[in-house]
Amino acid sequence: MTGSTTSWQTSAVKRRSSALDRRRALAGAARRRWRWAALPFGVVYLVLLALNYHAIIATAYLDADTVSAPVIGQLLGSAAPHAHVVLGVFGWYSTLLFLLATRSLPLHREIWELAPYAMALAGAGLAAWSVWQVAGRVAASLTAVLLICAAPATLHLLLSMTQHAPDWFCVALLAAWAVLLTRRAAALPSALLFGGALLVGVVVGVNAAGDVLLVFAGIAPFALALGAELAVGRGPRAARAASVGLFTLAVAGASWAITGAAMSALHAAPEAGLNTTALASGGQIGTNFRLWWQSIAVLGNGDFFGHNLSFTTGLSVACAVLSLTAIVVLARAGWGTVRDPRMAPGRLAFMTFWCSSAAFLTGAFLLSAIPVDIHADRYLVGLIYAAAAVVPVVAMRRAVTEALAIAGTSVVALAGVVSLAQGADTRNTGGFPSQVVSDRIAAIAAREGASVGYSGYWDAAPITWAAHFRVKVYPVSICDRGEHLCRFDLHYITSWYTPRAATRSFLLGDPSLSLVPGPTPDLGRPSAVFHVGQVTMYVYPYDVATRILANP
Repeated sequence: MTGSTTSWQTSAVKRRSSALDRRRALAGAARRRWRWAALPFGVVYLVLLALNYHAIIATAYLDADTVSAPVIGQLLGSAAPHAHVVLGVFGWYSTLLFLLATRSLPLHREIWELAPYAMALAGAGLAAWSVWQVAGRVAASLTAVLLICAAPATLHLLLSMTQHAPDWFCVALLAAWAVLLTRRAAALPSALLFGGALLVGVVVGVNAAGDVLLVFAGIAPFALALGAELAVGRGPRAARAASVGLFTLAVAGASWAITGAAMSALHAAPEAGLNTTALASGGQIGTNFRLWWQSIAVLGNGDFFGHNLSFTTGLSVACAVLSLTAIVVLARAGWGTVRDPRMAPGRLAFMTFWCSSAAFLTGAFLLSAIPVDIHADRYLVGLIYAAAAVVPVVAMRRAVTEALAIAGTSVVALAGVVSLAQGADTRNTGGFPSQVVSDRIAAIAAREGASVGYSGYWDAAPITWAAHFRVKVYPVSICDRGEHLCRFDLHYITSWYTPRAATRSFLLGDPSLSLVPGPTPDLGRPSAVFHVGQVTMYVYPYDVATRILANP
């Protein structure tokens, strides 16, 4: 009887142990699957983006700031030899060089439309690779998903070649290069290292020549990252990484100078008379702080401001909270790096780079007089990159924080998928002229024999691009107390306003966009008037350029 009881007890213990093992195995399997829970959102986002890319890019190119780049790139070849190219508030030289280099290709229009997102994907890949090197595949997957599932505002900025988008690619490139150098410089052959330094230096220098923002976001953090590794006494490995990094910066400086000289030869420069180094007043710093946190929320899929309560709005509120929380985590990680810099090789450079990049961007934004409204979020996209890189790395330390990071990433990614599925990226919220309006204007212009026209800034380049250059519309503004037309301040080629003999032309009046609601008194009576959507088209028997003032 005793033997039978003992056997039963042993069997029961084995059954309980087996059940416990099964539960542990299931829990382990569930945890392994959970670690990749955010990836499907990234895949769905990319599929939706591919299916809707034509509509998304068409909507993005309704924005004159965005589409002015390819319009200038296309028309610069037919400009007068000594014409000047006036760019925006900064010189997007790398974009202009890319456009000029590819303009003669058969499918250059399609290349121009695809290139910005290809660059954004490459930036996301570089950021994810650097995270992989210091924290593993799971953390890298979170970084990739966060950067791929971009908010509508972020995606719009990434698709614009005149809104600092090349900077964020360069920042990711410099971060990856810093990690590679500090982890593997001792093992890689010198030819490969210095060849990579040449490539990185040229890319960074060309972009920095036109946009000093890259100095704050990427170049200074790169120097700090390599300096931090050297300061903690890594020995010959850190010294080799620092020497290659110094060579990279030297190449960037040379590339910067050469690019500046090339742009001077092309007579290309930013808008004249701007003071981009002015500091904010005491009162404006408070306004800048409000714009800073609102921009972070908007760029992080958290644009709930002014919307009615709904599931989508609730998701946006959650994303806003998560985005701002990520910045707090980023700041804490930066402080932790300062207090305890003795990390594994590569990790210190990684943390120093991204945390200092975020700090420099924030400081420059808060102290600058440039931010005036929410559209200043274009200066802060680098904060989204920094948070997407650092937060997953920090979260991998413990199972609880890892689970929270995965959950937060999934929420942010879901919001990106939902906004894409709902068509948030294809809504013409600015009231810009549609494709139908552009085609109709081109048809009327062809019938009237007036292939050149003038309009307010927000109509000119979008109509020119949408009409495939069948008609060319150049930007003007009203000046001299409403008596005359003048050149617009930015994004134009001076030869556009050279009067053409025996040429019919037209003026587009668009009250909805306010810059040029109608003709000025000095233009005289038009020979014909047409109403196309919200636009009124005034046709004249002469070139309106003869009445445009060059210097109001």
